[in-house]
Amino acid sequence: MQEENNAAGQLLQKFKGVVPQQNGNWGAQIYANHQRIWLGTFKSEREAAMAYDSASIKLRSGDSHRNFPWNDQTVQEHQFQSHYSTETMLSMIRDGTYPSRFATFLSTRQTQQGGVPKHVTLKGDCKEQLCCTQLFQKELTPSDVGKLNRLVIPKKHAVTYFPNVSDGGAESHEENVSGDVEVAFYDRLMRLWKFRYCYWKSSQSYVFTRGWNRFVKDKKLKAKDTIAFFMCEPVDCRKGGEGEAFGLIDVIYNSDDEDTKDENTVKDLNAEKGLKLFGVLIK
Repeated sequence: MQEENNAAGQLLQKFKGVVPQQNGNWGAQIYANHQRIWLGTFKSEREAAMAYDSASIKLRSGDSHRNFPWNDQTVQEHQFQSHYSTETMLSMIRDGTYPSRFATFLSTRQTQQGGVPKHVTLKGDCKEQLCCTQLFQKELTPSDVGKLNRLVIPKKHAVTYFPNVSDGGAESHEENVSGDVEVAFYDRLMRLWKFRYCYWKSSQSYVFTRGWNRFVKDKKLKAKDTIAFFMCEPVDCRKGGEGEAFGLIDVIYNSDDEDTKDENTVKDLNAEKGLKLFGVLIK
């Protein structure tokens, strides 16, 4: 009996939120808001583990534990779930319709965007490929590159992809700031850029402050240039590998500006392990 209990314990530790059942199926559950939420019964352990990951997006913070690394598809679950209430999302997971509805969502987005995430061949010591999915992009305004030394992040993207700072977040000593955290991104040259990300109560804006001015000067950014944020992960991750996902910030220069050279538009990236995604270390 003790050996059976130990074996069950090992199974429970393999994937968080997964419960083996006597009939050979697998249950999934998640703890949120001080209560246990049952997610349903599944035919495979992997399906149950994926159900936990999907539920954790809606019910927990973005830095919560995941059974599987982010990839070019799961990173889009944030936006998919934003169209549904928590109860509706849980109902889809329980009745088994979540995967098909999410697949339809991905197919629709691919048609609208006219393509799929790019596989980028790496140069340097690492010869693997990256699968980079664009999260969002923004055309810079004069104030984004001016003396205010701040970048405004559109609310719909801030609440989807960045840590929650609007309802308190980390403590801040500034009266106008609700909360602030440090977020980190690599550029295509694999240089690390750290920004102070916070919420300004007076203007109800999500902004990058400290670190942004240095980025503007280094990249020689001007109004009407565009910055884009990506989630990048080694392609082999989707084959069961242990690759590390990381955040990437890129620049798309305004084509009307003839003085801007293309030195930063190469598409070859160097990757390294132990990177941070939005300020969270992924190992």
